[in-house]
Amino acid sequence: MKIGDKVSVIDDNLEGIVTHVNENTVFFTSSEGFSYQYPKHKLVSLTDELAENIQQKFLINKASKKPIHLQRLNPKTPPVYDLHIEKLIKNHRHLPSGQKLAIQLKEVDNILNRFKRQHYKELVLIHGDGKGVLRKEIEKILRYKGFNFTDASYQKYANGAILVLK
Repeated sequence: MKIGDKVSVIDDNLEGIVTHVNENTVFFTSSEGFSYQYPKHKLVSLTDELAENIQQKFLINKASKKPIHLQRLNPKTPPVYDLHIEKLIKNHRHLPSGQKLAIQLKEVDNILNRFKRQHYKELVLIHGDGKGVLRKEIEKILRYKGFNFTDASYQKYANGAILVLK
């Protein structure tokens, strides 16, 4: 990370521009003008392309100002979010696995924050059938935020998804 880079805090919904970098600490200013400092390992660097892809792909549909859902067949069908990195950003191959995980977890946090405000009673998070790292981290977040959860439909998702309940 260097001065001028855009960074995001892994465990918080906070972004800013780097103003100073020490050995293990990064100082940045948010768009609201507040200064923050975090250890490097708590931040993810957002390149312009990455930030743009995040905004376009899964934060907010600019035209409608509503979250983008991958599936919304009717109001009774829970929204489904695919957390595969290739669904979140276009050019991910150059990113280290820790940064990819940070992006996925930040999206989980954003989804859960929106979910609290929506009328849906449940949602599905597709994490895939990998080594289980993403699933374990998602489960930690769900427990911490007080959500109930279980395996999603095996017929639809095999072992690759979690059903989150309000």
